[in-house]
Amino acid sequence: MNFFYKPVTTVAAAIASVISLFSNPAIAATLVRKNVVDLTPQEKTDFVNAVKAIKNIIPEGSKISIYDQFAATHLGAMAMMSEDSTGPAAMVDAAHNHAGFLPWHREFLNRFEQALQSVNPNVTIPYWDWTDPKAIDVIFQPDFLGTNGSGVKINIPGSGTFEGGPVQSGNFSEASGWVLNPDLHFDDSTDKTFGSSLLRFLRLPPGDAYPIPQKDVDQALAINNYDLFRPALEGFISINPNGKVTGGAFLHNYIHGLVGGVKVIGVDPMTGVPAIQPLGTMSSVPSSPLDPVFWLHHANVDRLWAEWQNNNHQGSAFYPSTDQPFGHNLNDPMWPWDGNLSTPGAIGPGDILSYLPRFLNSDVVTPADTLDIRKYGYTYDTLAASVPEPTYTLGLLGLGTLGVVSLLQRKRASKANVLEADNILPARAFGIK
Repeated sequence: MNFFYKPVTTVAAAIASVISLFSNPAIAATLVRKNVVDLTPQEKTDFVNAVKAIKNIIPEGSKISIYDQFAATHLGAMAMMSEDSTGPAAMVDAAHNHAGFLPWHREFLNRFEQALQSVNPNVTIPYWDWTDPKAIDVIFQPDFLGTNGSGVKINIPGSGTFEGGPVQSGNFSEASGWVLNPDLHFDDSTDKTFGSSLLRFLRLPPGDAYPIPQKDVDQALAINNYDLFRPALEGFISINPNGKVTGGAFLHNYIHGLVGGVKVIGVDPMTGVPAIQPLGTMSSVPSSPLDPVFWLHHANVDRLWAEWQNNNHQGSAFYPSTDQPFGHNLNDPMWPWDGNLSTPGAIGPGDILSYLPRFLNSDVVTPADTLDIRKYGYTYDTLAASVPEPTYTLGLLGLGTLGVVSLLQRKRASKANVLEADNILPARAFGIK
């Protein structure tokens, strides 16, 4: 399955060749994605060098690098919500807020990993275990994924003054050559560009709670129903062992805000959920792949889904076949791997269509194609470990809970709210029960 349509440079051609191997079911070896805290110094260096390499390769006919084409594709998935999007998948986020969140990102990460492996075949995407207190310090080092930003002081009433802003030195600073395309890097609440520097406001209150408690992850893994498990892992809801649903932002959504930082601008009077404005790259979800930590973050999302599947939730019986928006049902083609059935609309300050790679009409991927990671040729170092058994309570949650989830999702149905949905910090961070 070729990610790029006409790669003609030697390196780009090699990348397309490697990526095309994905369609071959006979994969010789299973690669292991490791916990970031277990990487050797050489593995860290190899990952960084491969990321930088594809950031500096511009395929013929493209205005942007291979890395930025991945970022543009993520942006395009959210641009499918725009009113001027067309095709059967129009008006629905192709990658978030619905059942396809997990399948879409599994395919997306796999193609990115294959691009890295065309530079160095030994590279895999490590994962960030959000429950590991050591991980955050391992990741944000100047010789690995770079430091927190600096130069911008923010006063948080009742908490003090905190600093963030552009990453000034070390890896992935603009000074080191990590220059972002301003059209792809923007505040999704205003569509105004963030500029060309990677922005981080790491652990800015109220999004400063780290690590995520293991019990929060265990509660999500204990859910027996995909229609509840997905929004719990994506982070729109939390469900306690008694089946009580709390709306807010948790797990995946919380980490976006923890890295990028957010400013609270109000509270939804209906739900009590804070409304926020993103301050940094990771907290503006459309632009978030421009921060390399995105890939580690989403590798952990994929790992937890794989563990959930491995715990007696394997196969198509544990994925909705109907009643989802087009592109999110079991056998629907997912944009952009939909044979060019649908086209995104406008998003951000630039012309997103001019930045997207070309996809072959034959490049079609459905959620059903993604359900078994063995077909991709990778695994995680934790898959042999035990995971929580589904509890009776969560396994038998009825229509009442599903109705609450549906209501919470409908509250985010407008374009502005959906674009901000991944950025809302957890209710517990604001003392909201």
